[in-house]
Parts: sequence; structure tokens; C-alpha cells
Amino acid sequence: MRLLPSDPDIETIVGRIKESSLDLQPNFQRGEVWSVSKKQRLIDSILRDWHVPPIHVVVDKSSRHLVLDGQQRLVSIRDFVEDVFAIDGKIQPNDRDIERLHGLRFSELSDEWKRKFNQFTLRLFRITDYEPSEPGELFFRLNQPSALTSAEQRNSFFGNTREQIKELVQLMNREGLDAKFWGFSNARMAYDDIIARTCLILEQKTLKKKVTSIALADRYRTGQEFSKEVEYLVRSAIQLLGQSRSQINAELSGFNKATAQSWLVFVATLVGNSSNDIHKRKVGLFLDAFSRMRVEISRGFLGSFEFEKFDQAFGESAGELLLQIYEDRSTSRVADVIRNPSRFCALVVLLGHGI
Repeated sequence: MRLLPSDPDIETIVGRIKESSLDLQPNFQRGEVWSVSKKQRLIDSILRDWHVPPIHVVVDKSSRHLVLDGQQRLVSIRDFVEDVFAIDGKIQPNDRDIERLHGLRFSELSDEWKRKFNQFTLRLFRITDYEPSEPGELFFRLNQPSALTSAEQRNSFFGNTREQIKELVQLMNREGLDAKFWGFSNARMAYDDIIARTCLILEQKTLKKKVTSIALADRYRTGQEFSKEVEYLVRSAIQLLGQSRSQINAELSGFNKATAQSWLVFVATLVGNSSNDIHKRKVGLFLDAFSRMRVEISRGFLGSFEFEKFDQAFGESAGELLLQIYEDRSTSRVADVIRNPSRFCALVVLLGHGI
């Protein structure tokens, strides 16, 4: 199998599509599945002169070019040229020139912008001299799933936000809050995700606003550091948990991403609401006692006497409420960990009162 490269411009490619010498819908292709917003992002990349992945076409016996890989990109370009959708000039990062094009369709562009778009070149590989099974194998290899986590995607945004989060993750490692403590590693940038979500919750100063991957990505795009206050609270929470880890039985705590984030938010909130220094030993002993109580009640061993002692320290029915909240959180995905703001607020108030 041979792959012959060329670099036709968009005007040439669209012409080939119109004359049917470039077939976007051979029988092995899926349908047109990209959303309008995804198509607009491709057009935005072209208008910015950014890189667009190459197109692969199979040359059949009649010399027609059958699109093997890149169908959705070519459909998007064709649809834009045919005025099917307009430019989204508000795609981040902001570009003043493109922002002025917001809402315009191709036919409404100035001659200068039309020329710029039409002259954009795409790398195209023509596949010839192939065995019957080879194009399919190439398609499979080009499209093997390699989905990035949201944290891995955000890591591509260079700037102070990313660097600040990385420094806090490094601090967490130095304090011994690693895989041995949490029960999970930083594979797929799990720690970066937890710290970023914690910072955004503290910056927003509310638990009523859900922290989504989109909100975090937008925050990273700004490139601005979180405030010194937020950084101080997160640093303090990390250090308190690190210094108190000797009192915590990691096997009983049963951390996952959701509960790890919950405890970081709780301790950071506790630091922010306390007028006195919080004793590191108390944090560790409390977390350990809480974990033991949770394990015991799950096994049916916790009696009313233990609840009475807990309630004396934290308020009437505090033990049942806290365990109910925590159990709910411990089975949630990290994105949903603050799904019930009123309950989490109750958790913070009750725990903070006890410590």
C-alpha cells in the first residue's frame, strides 16, 4: 500500500466534492454526525490558520477518491461553503477579527476572508496499490479510541491556572497524600482534577453552582491564577491532612475521587471559617473516627450508644445525618459530589462545630 501526499486548497477540494470525484459517502462510511458547534470549531480553526488533521482517501479502480478518514471535516467545510451554518465568533480564545464575523455565513464574508478560507490547504493522502484488507486496517488504526480525561484535556491550556494547580498537586505529594493515602494514583491526572474542582468551588463561594468540566476548561482558558485566599485555603487543607495522616487508617477511610474532594473542600472551608488554628491531630482523629463509624454501621455493629456520643459532640442526630450524606457522596462521581448543596452545607457546619 502506498500513501501519496498532496496539499490541495479548500477551493480545490470543494470543487472535487461538487463534481463527485471526491466521494464523502462511500459504503463503508458512517453518516454525517458532527453537531453544528463541532463544525463551527473546525471552521474557526481554519480561519485562525491552525492545524487540521490530514485527510485519507482511497483511490478506486475508476480513479475516484473515496474518503477513508476525514469525512466529518470535509462535510463541515462543504456545509459552511454552502451557507448551511454561520460562524461562531465567540469561540475561546477570543480573536477580535473573528469575533467581527460572528453570525456571518460564507456568502456574506468579504472577498478577503473568502480568499483566505479558500486558500487554506489540507494535507491529503491518496492510498493506492493496496491489498483489499489494508485500507480498513489503516482506518481502524487511525480511529483507535484514545479519549482524554477532562483533566488531561485541560492540561493543554498553558498559563498560570495550570501551573498553580500543578504546584498544589506537588505539595500534596510532598505531604504524603499519594496513592498509599488516597487509595488511587494520579493516573489520568486524577489529583489535578480534584484540586482544580476544589479551587473553583472555593472561588465561587457556593455549593449551589455545579462544577462541570466545561466550567473548569473555561477557567483554565483565562490563564489567571486563583486568588491568594483560595490558594491559601487549599494549601492549608492539604497540609492539615498531610500532617494528620498518621492518625488516619487509610484502609478504613475508603477514599475515592468524590470523597477526597469532599474532605479537601471541608477542611479548606473549616480553615476559612475558624478564628483559631485547627489542631492537626484533631483533624486526623476525627476523620479516622468518622471512617470507623461508617464501616461499623455498614456492618450493623454501631449501636445507639455510639450515636449518642457522636450527637453530644456534633448536635442532635448529627451522626445519622453525616453518615447519610457521606455515604451518598462516596458513591458519586466527582463531578456530582456536590449534587445536594444543603446536605453538604450541613456536613461542613456539623463537622466544623465538632472540631
